[in-house]
Order: sequence, then structure tokens, then C-alpha cells
Amino acid sequence: MVRVMLNNFQTTIANEINFTGNGIHTGILSNVTLTPAGPDTGIVFIRSDLNNSKKKNRIEAISSNVSSTYFCTELTNSDGVSVLTVEHLMAAFAGARIDNIEIHINGNEIPIMDGSSIEFIKLIDKSGIVKLDKNSKFIRILKPIEIVKGQSIARFVPNDKSMIETEINFNHSKIGNQNIAFEFTPQFFRDEIASARTFGFLSQAEKLNSVGYGLGVNLSNTIVLTEKAIMNYEGLNYKDEFVRHKALDICGDLMLSGYNIIGKYQSIRGGHCLNHKALTSLFKAADSWEIVEDIDSFLNIETKKLSSNIKVSSL
Repeated sequence: MVRVMLNNFQTTIANEINFTGNGIHTGILSNVTLTPAGPDTGIVFIRSDLNNSKKKNRIEAISSNVSSTYFCTELTNSDGVSVLTVEHLMAAFAGARIDNIEIHINGNEIPIMDGSSIEFIKLIDKSGIVKLDKNSKFIRILKPIEIVKGQSIARFVPNDKSMIETEINFNHSKIGNQNIAFEFTPQFFRDEIASARTFGFLSQAEKLNSVGYGLGVNLSNTIVLTEKAIMNYEGLNYKDEFVRHKALDICGDLMLSGYNIIGKYQSIRGGHCLNHKALTSLFKAADSWEIVEDIDSFLNIETKKLSSNIKVSSL
């Protein structure tokens, strides 16, 4: 049986959500309010601290608004108004299947919380989710698209499910080579990906701080690695938490496509930059994907294809 775990209808949250926290890069405290939004709104960040400014304060969460991928994903609108470190919140929206929402924030960075997506998932659970009276948006990968940058590779390939495969390789005794492959479903994301925290190396802290990044890093929001060990006394949430967090970042970055993707995304030694380049290349290659407007018909067709290939033998 084909198991494409996708919603037929667009969604939003049932009730307003509020949270506060510091940004991992700026270190600045921000207040955030998530509000329900109607069909086809998409995901929109609104800089509430600029409500009285002449500049536009709405920033659509779409790949064409990505302005930087340096240690995080940053979005910027046509007036130069930005919000950074959106990937963990975007991953939570992907995992909870939230299509439409407004994020009102009185600063320029999404709070890091515990460094994963699980706190956002819990807040969405508490709010509840509402189905809207409009079909969800899907694209299906038709032809492979590949991006190569040195030893790093990212590619989209056709598949009748939503699949993610990622591999990392760090010259550190606590990481080394790790890989994970899975069908992207809300349950798998919640159970196996959402609690994977961001990580960084103590040796890079001074360099990061000198260029204005990592100013909010601490052991409650980041796995910090010394030359040979992990500084966090509680240890890891998963033995391969590092690659799972890379998968979490992928879920957030691909959410900037504006669609549910039917296909497989593969990443080898990738990151935010390569994820963005892969999406950009995909949309430029118009013959490599198609919009699926009727997901029910698609599922029925794919199920019939699979059934026709099943051979029944008698004993």
C-alpha cells in the first residue's frame, strides 16, 4: 500500500500561541505570538516592533526571501526587514502539518528555546489544529535535481512518498559518520526528530562571537563539543542526535518551498546553504516537478499502480 502521509486540506492553529525567549545568535529576548490564518495565507513573519515604521514588516516564509544561510536561515523582505533562525520553528510547522499561520515577533530572531523543535510542537499541540476549506498544496518530483559543492551533495529524486535521507561526517570522536533515512510523517518527526538539538564546537565560539553570531549560546540550548567530549552533563537525547538535528534543519528549510513535497530529498555533508540552493535549482527546472492539485486522485492512482505489480502465488 502507498503510504503518502499528507493532509488533503490546508490547516492552521486553533488558538493563539505565545512564547518568549532569547535568540541563539543575537542573544536578544523576543516575544512571539502565533495567530491563526486563513487558507492560502502561507507562513508569514510579522515584525511587530516595526508596526509604525514606513518599511514593510511582513516577511513571507518562502525560499526566494532567504537572504543568508550563515549558521542559520535568515529571511528578508523587499524593504530589507529580516528575521533569522527560522528553521526550527519552520520544522515544527512541517512536523505538525501547519500550512497557514502568522508569526508576530518584536525582534529579529526567533527564540532558540532548547535548541530543537519539541517546545514548539508542544505549544501547537496545546493550541490544536484546524482544517480549512481549501486543498493542501503539493508538488511531486518528476526528475532528479542535484547540487554539488565540494564534498557536499544535495538532491531531489522522484518517490511516491515524502522521504528524507541525510548523512554527516565530522572529525570528532562523538560524531564521526552518521546517517538517517525516513519517511517524513508527523508521528516520526515528533518521536524521532523534534527533540534533536543544535550543536556547536567550543573552538569556534570566539570566531562566531566576533562576527555577531552565537551570542546566546549556552548549555541549555546547544550541545557544545570540546576537542574530545561533550560539555552537556545530561548527555544526548539520541545517540545520533547530531544527524537527527541536521534532518530537523532540512525539514524546516524545505518548508520554505511553500508546498508539501512528494519525493525524496538526499543530503550528504549538507547544511542550510545547500538546502536553499537545492530548492532554488528545483524551482528553476520547471520540468522536474509538477503541482498535484487533487491528492486523493494521486493516491488512488499510485495505489492502483502498486497493486498491479503485486504477484499472488498459490501454495
